[in-house]
Amino acid sequence: MATWMIRAGRGGVYAKDWVENGYVGIGWDFGGVDIASTSHEQLRGVYEAANPDISAQKVAFAASQASKFAHTIVAGSTVVTYDPEARVYHIGKITGECIPSPDVDGVTYTRKVDWKRSAPRDRLSMSSRNSLGSLTTIFNISAEVAGELNAAAGKGIGKPEPGIETGDSADDEEARFATYDDGIERIKDRALSLTWEDMEQFVAGLLRTMGYHATVTPKGPDGGRDIVASPDALGLESPRIVVEVKHRKGTIGAPMVRSFLGGLRAGDRGLYVSTGGFSTEARYEADRATVPVRLLDLDGLIRLYVETYDKADAETRSLLPLTRIWWPA
Repeated sequence: MATWMIRAGRGGVYAKDWVENGYVGIGWDFGGVDIASTSHEQLRGVYEAANPDISAQKVAFAASQASKFAHTIVAGSTVVTYDPEARVYHIGKITGECIPSPDVDGVTYTRKVDWKRSAPRDRLSMSSRNSLGSLTTIFNISAEVAGELNAAAGKGIGKPEPGIETGDSADDEEARFATYDDGIERIKDRALSLTWEDMEQFVAGLLRTMGYHATVTPKGPDGGRDIVASPDALGLESPRIVVEVKHRKGTIGAPMVRSFLGGLRAGDRGLYVSTGGFSTEARYEADRATVPVRLLDLDGLIRLYVETYDKADAETRSLLPLTRIWWPA
């Protein structure tokens, strides 16, 4: 059986729901037609009829990808999807046929999946990470990369079938967003190599980019105050933002968030940055807090940095320099 990557929407936004509810999906609109009963040749006409203003390139791309999802991928095939928040590749087995799913958020067709295990991105070589950043939504994973996922997950996964193409020629919009998401992952890889001191300076620099005066507190017991930021240089104006930065692989749980919240004073705003992410309970703890607090994981941190990079000072840019890639309009 082949091993297939199916990207969970732009930025992997559907990955968590897919794994929790046992399915994968695609979002191309074929007008509700049962594409599992429609041949590849017919899919072009069906998609064009449902989307009369779409270019021929987009029609061909959508039909080819949908055909893979409905026909080429069979029950028992191994499927992989990436969760950028958790930085893991989830691995499962296809257990159901392709069905129209108009009531499922973000997709038009789904297939049932038995998700079995996960492979942390950090355990893969850089070449494998780059390979998994293909421009297409659905593509066959090579034998070498499947082997690395196998080792990273700790158990065997399916091998690619010989002669299967690794992807289609993506249309411009699909390629643009896929390139952006892959770039975000590569920047995150680089950010994880920063020391904890550099990460604190990086977060402080990001706050300065957003218009705050940010100061990293002296080393030693800080009571959850790694950085203090405010609109004025003296720190007298509101809102004052108290920042805790945890630069490690493990997720932050509810007890640590509660401890951070307990150290905030009246009028403070809290920002908790964790490059290892947060547990569901930790996020619930933040949501129910009476003090305004924001939890920022690595994905959110880097996306915010990319959005504000042009305004960053030279010191912050030197910690994580980026290169702009131009794309034809």
